[in-house]
Formats: sequence, C-alpha cells, structure tokens
Amino acid sequence: MLLTGTGKPRVILGTMTFGPDTDSGARQTDLADYNKALDYLQSQGYNEIDTARTCVGGKQEAWTKDARWKERGLTLATKCYPHEPGMHKDSILASLDKSLAELGTDCVDIFYLHAPDRSVPFTETLEAVNRAHKQGKFVQLGLSNYTAFEVAEIVMHCKYNNWVRPTIYQGMYNAITRSIERELIPVCRRYGLDIVVYNPVAGGIFSGKYKSSEVPTEGRYSDAVGRMGGMYRKRYFRDATFDA
Repeated sequence: MLLTGTGKPRVILGTMTFGPDTDSGARQTDLADYNKALDYLQSQGYNEIDTARTCVGGKQEAWTKDARWKERGLTLATKCYPHEPGMHKDSILASLDKSLAELGTDCVDIFYLHAPDRSVPFTETLEAVNRAHKQGKFVQLGLSNYTAFEVAEIVMHCKYNNWVRPTIYQGMYNAITRSIERELIPVCRRYGLDIVVYNPVAGGIFSGKYKSSEVPTEGRYSDAVGRMGGMYRKRYFRDATFDA
C-alpha cells in the first residue's frame, strides 16, 4: 500500500496465498475464488497485483495466467529470488523468462529483485537486468528486502553506467514492524523510489483472530501451510504483541 499523489491509497493485491494446491503454501485453491478476489479488487477501483517466481512453489504465476490477468487489464509485478548464493546473470535472465512464460506475456509492469544475492557483484546483476529492460521485458525495476546502503549503492551503479534505475521499493512495514523508517524511507525519498509495503496488518495479527501464541490448526500461522507457518509465527507470535 502507498499513498498516491491524489491522496488515494495505492492498494495492491498480494497473491502468494492463491494457488492450485496447499502443498506449496497456497490457502485459496479454487480458481473461482481467486477470480472473485480479483473482481472485488477491480470493483473498488484498483488494478494492481503482485506475484513472484517463488510463490506457491513456482506455481502462482501460471495460476494468475489462468485467471486471465491480462484480459482483465491488471497491472502486474513479479520478482526473482536468489534461493541460494551464486545467482549469476544467466540465472536471473532465465528466471525472468520463466516468469514471462508462466504469466503468458512478453512484458511485466514491474520486475523486482526480490532479495540481494551478496555473493554476486551488484554490477553483474544490474547489467543483466538492464539487458532485459532494453529487450522490453519489464517497464519498472524494483528492489525488495535490500538494506538502505545497498539501495544507494545500486542507484549509483545504475546512474554511472546508464542502466535502468530502480524506481520502486517493497519492504515489510506495519505498526509493530517499523525498521524501514530509520534509513530506508529516507534513502528512497532521496533517490526517488516509491515505497510499497507487505504485511501491512502483520500477517493478520491486527485482525484480532489470534489471541495467543498457540499454534492454530489452519491459516497463515498453522503448520498446514508448511514452512511458511513457522516463519510467520517466528515473525509475529510474541507475548508482547498479544498483550498489547
């Protein structure tokens, strides 16, 4: 979510829980329900969705194609995540090409580097991304989960090499997770990057559904969604949070 110049919130539907099966972390597995969610999004005047190559075990993008995102006129962002160190330029380009094929398109609106691979020089990563941009495979470059220092470094590399510059940053932010306020927000303002956030309601904690750290039997915090459940419990299931 981001405030636009009109004062209207920029609302983006994250799709990481929509997919064909629960084995890879999906919670909404009926394509009709996915289409209902997209219908509602658009009925409220919003048209942006966010996915990633890694979502639902790599199955989410194809599911979004099945929901006919292009025919709906949606704006879409996807991401490339370095699952292990050593994601060199060929792997980045292959990941983007796979995303485009799964989504049924030759260009996405936003392509994010999902997280830094610090084992590969940023110049190598950015040169590859610039090549893809020149080939018309994405419109905007985004960064996600990078430190403020890395954002500044990347902007400078792009400036001095005349490569496509990042223009949007996606980070975790809500009332109890506010670390981006200290340095990331200022650096994004300094270099002209829009900011959008994930986990704005702390993974559902603010909904009031969760009253204690007892592991639920279903939903985002359960073991039914695999490792993601444990990851989210580690992130938000704290006594101080429930006490508040």
